[in-house]
Amino acid sequence: MDHVSETERMKLYYQGLDAAGERAQIEEDYPVFVNWLADPDCDGKGREEVVFLLDVFYPLYKKLAYVNNNRLIHEDILEYDPAPQRAWAAAEIYAILHSLAPYAVGEVLRTIGCTSGTMTQLQQCYDAQDKEAFCRTIDTADCDLNLVSNICEDIWPRNQYLTDSPEEDIVAGLDVVASLLHDVEHRVSQSSQQLSTSVETYFEDGDEESYLQKVTNYNRDAFDWLCSIYRDNYARFKPKERQQIEPIILKGGGSVDPEFHLPDDYFSVHHESSRTEEFFGLHPDVVNAGPEAFRQLVDYLAEAGYIDSSAATKRLWCYRFSGRMRPMKLEPIEWHGKNGRSYELIYLVRNLTERADYRKMRSFFTGPKWVASCDSSYARGADFHLKEFLHKLYPTLPDQL
Repeated sequence: MDHVSETERMKLYYQGLDAAGERAQIEEDYPVFVNWLADPDCDGKGREEVVFLLDVFYPLYKKLAYVNNNRLIHEDILEYDPAPQRAWAAAEIYAILHSLAPYAVGEVLRTIGCTSGTMTQLQQCYDAQDKEAFCRTIDTADCDLNLVSNICEDIWPRNQYLTDSPEEDIVAGLDVVASLLHDVEHRVSQSSQQLSTSVETYFEDGDEESYLQKVTNYNRDAFDWLCSIYRDNYARFKPKERQQIEPIILKGGGSVDPEFHLPDDYFSVHHESSRTEEFFGLHPDVVNAGPEAFRQLVDYLAEAGYIDSSAATKRLWCYRFSGRMRPMKLEPIEWHGKNGRSYELIYLVRNLTERADYRKMRSFFTGPKWVASCDSSYARGADFHLKEFLHKLYPTLPDQL
């Protein structure tokens, strides 16, 4: 847990992300499914479901868990409210720390409330992998475990299963996502309960067809829930993370395209890309007006038919102007100007950006009939309704035409 620079930290982080969800790791963690796959009687629907778990569901789960435990929690650690649902025991905290990358352990460990001397002892005990001494130090030093307990609530997985019977082992393996949920009424939790019943029926009566159908339904429900976690938090994933996560989602038939939205901290936390050749750069008045006005503008452009209404196109349009939240694919955006011309696009580039770069405009967009090289003069020909809408959103822009 020695201190590492941020550059080294991210290098180690991405190395760990590469390894998360590898087949060898999956087979070690879920041997029951590997044994099923090796069974010559495992064919048809049963084999299909085992392959889905090993090749799609668990690799996706491992990737998302790794990002959550080793980057997102690290970024949010100062925002946690020290009021946990329950106080975690020292042994549980020790187990949770072992689920983290080595360089991330210290961040969570240091949220334990104690003296500097006690913290040194805890670090030494953990580095020596002395669980008994670690727990004894916490218990005898009367440490404040409120904040660390709250953080542990958000670390995947919440529960570690130790089972004896094959029935429980199967349910435990399939139930790994449902264990993350607080709400027992959640559809994944409900299907998990149904699955538990079907497992019992399968072992008692041999009702394989019913069992496999319920397994299939459960797997798809849990997979869809994992996909929704990714979509709901899309803005927080970095391009390198998306490159590893999205192919798994697509392989399983899931959707990676979230609803379009801009986070409240779009202009403050999500800093501009270093690849300045890929975007214009916004006028300060647009940045100062905040993300909500920027979102309204791109929604208006889609509703008016200037750009495609898909969330992916909207996000790409925002990136081309702001340089924030870089998408994985940077294809030219098809622009549908009035009468097939480019006047409205020229108007936006002239007014929204600090320096109207029409060379970039021709590179970023396709579709309209481009005009002569002196593009700025054509901005006057833009549709009146677009001009009026932009003026209402950004009345302080200096170059309204």
